[in-house]
Amino acid sequence: MIYGKALGFRLNDAITTLLIAGCAGLMACQGRERTARFPGDTTGIVRPRALNDLSSVVSQLNAIVQADVRDISTAFDRCEGPRTVLHLRNVRSLLGHPHAGDMELRVFGGPLPDGRYARASESPRYVAGRRYLLFLFNTDWRFSPVIADLAFRLEPVARREVLVSPDGHGVTGVSALAVETQTRMLFLPQGLPGVGSVRVARTPETQFVPCGMNSDGSPRCPRLPVDSQPPRETFVAADPFIPRPPSAEDVINTIDSKELVRKIDSAATAIGVKPGGYFASRSRLECWDVVPSTGARK
Repeated sequence: MIYGKALGFRLNDAITTLLIAGCAGLMACQGRERTARFPGDTTGIVRPRALNDLSSVVSQLNAIVQADVRDISTAFDRCEGPRTVLHLRNVRSLLGHPHAGDMELRVFGGPLPDGRYARASESPRYVAGRRYLLFLFNTDWRFSPVIADLAFRLEPVARREVLVSPDGHGVTGVSALAVETQTRMLFLPQGLPGVGSVRVARTPETQFVPCGMNSDGSPRCPRLPVDSQPPRETFVAADPFIPRPPSAEDVINTIDSKELVRKIDSAATAIGVKPGGYFASRSRLECWDVVPSTGARK
């Protein structure tokens, strides 16, 4: 049986389609963009394209980096919106543009001033103190500089390095469509609670007391008073969806960072592109809180 799934690039058109609507004409659109973008130099905006297959990912790849998530903080800006800031250290590029040292990645999501919380549901979640392999955009972006859900946590399993997807599956290879993760769930998906508990109540079975016989032949069964009924018992049980610890057999078909990078490099060579080039450390696309000036078309 095959477990897991291919990492479908579920953000797909979100970055390109969740844009400000309602421009009446070219001049109106240009005016809207000037007011919606961040202060500073906004020339040379490179808009991302749809992520339909592996080629569309490789052609928009700035770098594959390995880094430790030292800390995670939050920030809010009226234009940029709520952001989760990943503080990276020991950054090292394995393919593409050379990144090194420390970096900050600003991912959409976090607390709002009114106490609510907002996030892009398809964006990966991260764990502080863990090492990751990250695919970075060579275009501008709105939600995250990490391409789709290509953020893999490095976990040791049975004396080997396993790349774990945000959904908890291990990376097993690369196809024309995606990075493949064909294992069972090795770890809980990030962002879900850990080993939780369910409070269960049950009534233990009562002790069987046989019925006797009256002199007239009718049954004589003892009637237990209410106070003598055994009390209900409450205990704590583990959540039923928690996966068992991964074993060597579970990860026998997984590949490590070097093998994944080699396969991505080969895919880039096959389509005639070279990862690298432009990298945007902050989002320069439309503001998060801009309201269209006209209503939606009916």
